[in-house]
Amino acid sequence: MIVLLLWALATLDAAFIGYREAAGRNALIDKRAYYRHAMMRGALIGQAAVGLLAVATGVALLVSPEPLKLVRDLQEVGGRMLVVYLPYALIVLITFAVRAAPSVDLRSITSVVIFGPFTLARPVVAVAGLAWGLLSAPRFASLLLGVLALSLMLGLEFVLGRLRARALIS
Repeated sequence: MIVLLLWALATLDAAFIGYREAAGRNALIDKRAYYRHAMMRGALIGQAAVGLLAVATGVALLVSPEPLKLVRDLQEVGGRMLVVYLPYALIVLITFAVRAAPSVDLRSITSVVIFGPFTLARPVVAVAGLAWGLLSAPRFASLLLGVLALSLMLGLEFVLGRLRARALIS
């Protein structure tokens, strides 16, 4: 269950990164399809990051002298990470729901009050969640996998930006 929740949060985060990366780059009046496409693209590219982390986790389990203990540690770390990440994600999801209202004022205020500060806080929240998780199981393998996950998710916006700059995505 913890792995599925972390995967869902990573997918949502990647979709939101796609949205942020696409914001302000299109002059269409009705941008719903444009943003929907950007979010789907972000979520899809985010799956590459999740897949890489899954492979690294599999390798760590194969080389671990105590794979069952590592699994338990990773579950403990992941559960504690969820304590930090779920409230953040819930606020972002609620804000997106509010943005569905036809009011330009509501959409503008959500950008200023929630999306702006939350975008700025995202790296801090990501690091805080990992730190909180690692306090429960500070094994070297947990630390390496956590830093890899953090690097992949924080680097995703850069990757999407580079793909757009090279005209590999629209």
